[in-house]
Amino acid sequence: MKIFIDIDGVLWNTAKSIVALYNKKYGHNGKWEEAMEWNFSPAIPEGTPEKIIDELFASHEIYEGNHTVEGAVDYIERLNTEFDNVYFCTVGRNINNSQKLKMLKRLVPTVKVITISFPEEVFADKSMINMEGSIFIDDHSKNLSSSNAKYKILFEPYGEKNWNKGYEGIRLKSWREVYNFVKTLHIIEEKVLGEYLDLIKNQDENAEKRILEDIYKMRKK
Repeated sequence: MKIFIDIDGVLWNTAKSIVALYNKKYGHNGKWEEAMEWNFSPAIPEGTPEKIIDELFASHEIYEGNHTVEGAVDYIERLNTEFDNVYFCTVGRNINNSQKLKMLKRLVPTVKVITISFPEEVFADKSMINMEGSIFIDDHSKNLSSSNAKYKILFEPYGEKNWNKGYEGIRLKSWREVYNFVKTLHIIEEKVLGEYLDLIKNQDENAEKRILEDIYKMRKK
């Protein structure tokens, strides 16, 4: 089973890093927890030029220090040890992706990485990556919706934001939940789910999604 993992907002708390850098450069006192939009407003003031946001993303400081999401490094390393095909996947400008790669080499050097990079404007999402039959973990609902992954997990460790509103699939709030869900899913798919789904696949196309949601509810009890 392949597992694809987003970086910004899933491994790395990009909102915290970006808002801290903006505060430092512009004498602001925004709180990263209040960021609701892709441009991190209102933690970064409404109307801040896009050029400034781009400059923050291009800074070598954005991926310095340790602004990882709680538990991310530990649980991702566990998954990478227990599964053969674990990948980070990210889309961005060349300069931003180069900084991410340095951070990954420093923190999680053994995990494989897929990058989609553009010199200037970003013109694609992660649907360019074939994720058929895989698990995909991302914090952005549009990335999940456009993907052909078999199992899609919306990761929202900091609550609902405007980029993940309205997602009707599986939503998890911590890396512990993600790890437990992936492990449980793997066991069930290997031993039980495959045969059961063969019996019902011609009866109800939504059955698989409901089964997985029920499995997760049982896991939480």
